[in-house]
Amino acid sequence: MRVFLKSLLILFLCPVPLLAQSNSGELRLKVTDADSLGVKSSVELSSDATQFHRNYSADVSGGLTARNIPFGLYHIQVEHEGFSTFSGLIEVRSAVPIEYIVKLGIAAMSNAIQVTAESTMLDPDRTGTINRIDSQAIADRTSSLPGRSLPDLVSSQPGWVYEGSAVLHPRGSEYQTQFVIDGVPLTDNRSPASGPEIEADDVGSLTVYTAGIPAEYGRKMGGVVEVDTSKDSRPGLHGQAVLTAGSFGTANAYLLAQFGWGKNTAALSADGAVTDRYLNPPVIQNYTNTATTADFAVRYERELTNHDRVGVILRREFAKFLVPDEQLQYRARQLQHRENFETLGILSYQHVFSSKLLADLHFMMRDDTDRLKSNPQSTPIIAFQDRGFHEEYLKGSAAYHRGRHEFKAGFEVDFTQLRENFSDVITDQAQFDPATPITFAFPGVRSSRSRRIDLEQSAFVQDLIHVGNWTASLGLRWDHYQLLANQNALSPRLGVARYFPEAGLIVHLSYDRVFQTPAFENILLASSPEVVTLNPNVLRLAVEPSHGNYYLFPSLLQQFCR
Repeated sequence: MRVFLKSLLILFLCPVPLLAQSNSGELRLKVTDADSLGVKSSVELSSDATQFHRNYSADVSGGLTARNIPFGLYHIQVEHEGFSTFSGLIEVRSAVPIEYIVKLGIAAMSNAIQVTAESTMLDPDRTGTINRIDSQAIADRTSSLPGRSLPDLVSSQPGWVYEGSAVLHPRGSEYQTQFVIDGVPLTDNRSPASGPEIEADDVGSLTVYTAGIPAEYGRKMGGVVEVDTSKDSRPGLHGQAVLTAGSFGTANAYLLAQFGWGKNTAALSADGAVTDRYLNPPVIQNYTNTATTADFAVRYERELTNHDRVGVILRREFAKFLVPDEQLQYRARQLQHRENFETLGILSYQHVFSSKLLADLHFMMRDDTDRLKSNPQSTPIIAFQDRGFHEEYLKGSAAYHRGRHEFKAGFEVDFTQLRENFSDVITDQAQFDPATPITFAFPGVRSSRSRRIDLEQSAFVQDLIHVGNWTASLGLRWDHYQLLANQNALSPRLGVARYFPEAGLIVHLSYDRVFQTPAFENILLASSPEVVTLNPNVLRLAVEPSHGNYYLFPSLLQQFCR
């Protein structure tokens, strides 16, 4: 904790202007009357192509800042009683904030400005396969079992397979999904059996990549899920409460309180859930399948100046549940307890150098603990496990807009300290090979082999180019991975899109060269000499990164409703 607080202090006192954000921008709107005086008004910003639909309120000075807007074409509508309605289109193609002024005329003296030549149902500059879920769709989703609300949303998108206790499989891969939480990637397994989730009610929007993935993302490349937990920064106190209940003794509660004053926004959220059916049971009787989950989060953001912004997020999550029994295990009164705990802190700093250059920095520290305990009646094996990691992560990059180009370059450094301990006692020898030892322990006598350091670095550069109805995305990424193997790789990322406005048609193709790192859950145990000696034919996890090529050709998107 001392190291964490010291790191936060250093970053606040010595802010380094670097960037770490996805392909999204920011709109700074100013609403005035004919005399350039500010007008407090209601603003609607929407795009069917990016699934973005939000309502805002400009303050008494007519000012409004809309953040985390995905690249695309947006319809904007501004209204105030006594003034004519303004309606127009805004294109967001840069991470650099866009300054936009709307002048409202007196209703009796002028007509509304209507721009209807284009539609927002298609994004003509999209070069990859990107699906977005906005806050309204998240609010209107069907109820989920605890631990599954976020995976259920992702699995509703094309390109995903969902099975076995909410395990996501992008492109048929099990361990190659990464969640990017507020600009910070989490590459560990986020299924209910492996770790606590962020409740979907605490999510503002989701962006899901399955092809044409930007060069800034690496390591887990089957699919990338960007999670934005930010809420609107309206002044005053406001909040949200959600209560749900269902079958299998399931109940869930979510509470949010947010307060905005001046250039500050603070938010506190909490959710908790209980259920009698957490994992997929092996028998229809659903024995010993209870669970309790909880999530607490604090968020603070401050606009230091018009060019500087800082933010802090602290989150604590846990899940406690029983492993469901089969018939034989239930009759023997087996109880296997699982516990997952996660504590996470994110510090961000953003600086706008000019109307063309933006930079940002994200620093994250995270502790994760996963435990398994079995009672003496467990059969055919009594197992104990205590594993986890401590992670320190830093990402920075800079975005530069010039003419037809949107440049972006940056780096990542990830330092993870892994620890694993496992032991078992066989209680029913008949269920195993006769040569299998009755007891097993890793690492046996406590040694350094139960702890290893996972060190990963990367750098990337990319350019999004717009030329008429053509758009090209060009990127190159370098990765270094050092755990049980030490490897480097260069990964080009290419994408091209052609828009045919007469037909309302987009054709795009992409090529992604990927360098995928192995899952680090149980990697020390699975690769240990004890396991190899125990059984040379045992199935072991891969310890080296994999290399692959992803192609998308052709992809056709057509606007049928114009």
